[in-house]
Amino acid sequence: MIPSTKKPASTIIISVYKDHVALALILDSLLKQSVNNFEVIVSEDGEYEAIKTCINDYQKSGLQLLHLTQEDSGFRKNIALNRAIKASNSDHLIFIDGDCVPHTAFIEAHQSYSGEGVTCTGRRLELGDKISHKLRNRTLSLSRLTNMLSYLLLSFTLYRDKAKNLESGIFSKTLSSLTINRKIRILGCNFSSNKNDLIKINGFNEDYLAPGIGEDSDIDWRLSKAGVTIKNVKFSAIQYHLYHPRAYGLSEENVKIFEATRRSANYACSNGLVKN
Repeated sequence: MIPSTKKPASTIIISVYKDHVALALILDSLLKQSVNNFEVIVSEDGEYEAIKTCINDYQKSGLQLLHLTQEDSGFRKNIALNRAIKASNSDHLIFIDGDCVPHTAFIEAHQSYSGEGVTCTGRRLELGDKISHKLRNRTLSLSRLTNMLSYLLLSFTLYRDKAKNLESGIFSKTLSSLTINRKIRILGCNFSSNKNDLIKINGFNEDYLAPGIGEDSDIDWRLSKAGVTIKNVKFSAIQYHLYHPRAYGLSEENVKIFEATRRSANYACSNGLVKN
């Protein structure tokens, strides 16, 4: 991929915490995307040398790549995301998590329906432990999953490995066109939005200091209240989530913040891109 001097059509914002092996898999996939008119921002909630080394290696690959860091002082993902929004150079922002490897047509799928007043969200195939380990140590190529014939042949193995949401690994433009308007909620690791729409709701609410709700349910509610249409790109914007033990439960404080937000009926948060 040759870096372009033109304004990128999209900015890919990758939320990262410590996992440099998964980040390398993601960056490899971004090098093989079906489109190349995008920039990449690695939004790190921390300052880890292994992440920095990984990014330095890929700086030479041709990706338009920016690395943002902040002190690791608890869960501050929403702060990191708002910093990435401010640093972005495009009007179309695509958000993914650092443990979710995108399909090679992932960016193209999100771009297909991009525009002001439109947010797109997909889903992810949640891989089991053994397949995830093979991807991480490069004994299994991502192409075994992105190619539909080999994916179908591999599906029983995935099932035995306790993969979840196997239908979310099916790439089908036909299914995508049939379900594009089917109601679906935003998934924080797989959604895209117009920057002006995110500015309108004042970005991510930085009051959320624990995982869950703040990166997706809250954003979904506030964008919808602001009149944004949510498009379903489940069968075209595909991700492969690498297995890891779930490290958290639902935060009671997050629930309280979200309930207060809905009661207020105010779609613009007060502690976001701008502090009010």
